[in-house]
Amino acid sequence: MSDDVDYRRRGSRFRARKRAVALLFEAELRDADVVGLAEERRRMGEESQEFHDVAPYTMDIVTGVAERLDRLDSMIAEHLREWTLERLPAIDRAVLRAGAWELMFGTEDVDAAIVIDQAVLLISELSNEKSVAYVNAVLDRVAGLAEHIRAAERAVSTLEQAPASDVSEPTPDPSEASPED
Repeated sequence: MSDDVDYRRRGSRFRARKRAVALLFEAELRDADVVGLAEERRRMGEESQEFHDVAPYTMDIVTGVAERLDRLDSMIAEHLREWTLERLPAIDRAVLRAGAWELMFGTEDVDAAIVIDQAVLLISELSNEKSVAYVNAVLDRVAGLAEHIRAAERAVSTLEQAPASDVSEPTPDPSEASPED
């Protein structure tokens, strides 16, 4: 294992992703609200030295996935080959959801290749080796669409923020008026 891989595994973003995946996995298994679960763990981390605090980036991922779960699941399902989302192991769904959220809706300062690489590292640690190839392939397909999705969301956001202009008759320019005799 190279030093580069060791560094990435210890990086704060990697740890935040791993914690988000753990929370998504736990919430699905317990049929619990993932944001509530993350908030509970965050409070526990603040109140006790025995528990780790939940990083802000973990909260971003968890909240983002919760807010857009149906859209993420639909996007992931469209890119699965020979599998359905329901048949995937729960940990694989959690990694795919977190990775797809980051690619489509996360901060733009993180390169898609890094998101995919770290999702593959997570899946190789947490699931079986057969999962690595399809998680890589699905997230690669999602990344191909992410730029278009981000552009569309920016356009919609811009339209929603633009002030509504009154539709009225244009004011005639006096220099263009013709005498009416």
